[in-house]
Amino acid sequence: MAQSPVPLVQPDSARRGRPRDFRIESRPLWPIPAVQQQAEQEDIRQGEENASTPPLMTEALPALRVLGQARGMYIVAEGPEGVYLIDQHAAHERVLFERVRSQSQERQVEMQGLLEPQAVELLPAQMQALEAWRELLEAHGFQGEPFGERAFLLRGVPGGLRSVGPEGMFTEALNLLSQARDPAQAGDALAASIACHSAVRAGDVLSQQEMGALVRQLEAAESPHTCPHGRPTMLHLSASNLEREFGRR
Repeated sequence: MAQSPVPLVQPDSARRGRPRDFRIESRPLWPIPAVQQQAEQEDIRQGEENASTPPLMTEALPALRVLGQARGMYIVAEGPEGVYLIDQHAAHERVLFERVRSQSQERQVEMQGLLEPQAVELLPAQMQALEAWRELLEAHGFQGEPFGERAFLLRGVPGGLRSVGPEGMFTEALNLLSQARDPAQAGDALAASIACHSAVRAGDVLSQQEMGALVRQLEAAESPHTCPHGRPTMLHLSASNLEREFGRR
């Protein structure tokens, strides 16, 4: 009997009380050009410079069938209206952003405890952000307590971080919150940053099951067409355009 597909991210009940074990080894098939890698760095830069949430596209996706992966970055899928090239990082960001936002509102966010607490020196603006948004930080998985006048003893961070260390994630969160104007904007900026640092990257080779699970989760997202920073998650090549390009019309 064929085994059921393994979800890209395990259900909360399966990993409660321990860090998520979803990991994909980064094994590029060939060097990814620097101009393509810059897209993910742009996500982070935009989050640091602007804590606002861009307009969202909420049109639902059709059911898609995964065909494969291109250049270690794009999932190739087809649907009733043509072919889709899905940016795996942007798509996973969208899925994780909505999950983190929902979990924080329900106070059920994943938290990864540190084996050894880290004392993080903070700038005055970061200290002010910490005092103003302490409850919001805790709701997103940051745990610890003040350590002297200008430091924070960090004991836990959001679970699943892949591209940044605990101290870097914490200071980035404080920098984002120092620019926030209201709780909704602050929560979205924080969730977007966590999602960006937890999502699969360019060059991560995904299995057919992982690609299928990610596409299913994107189909279920509230706003599947853009990542939380406003970049598109996919490019749609319509069936009519393909027919015209190949001289069938």
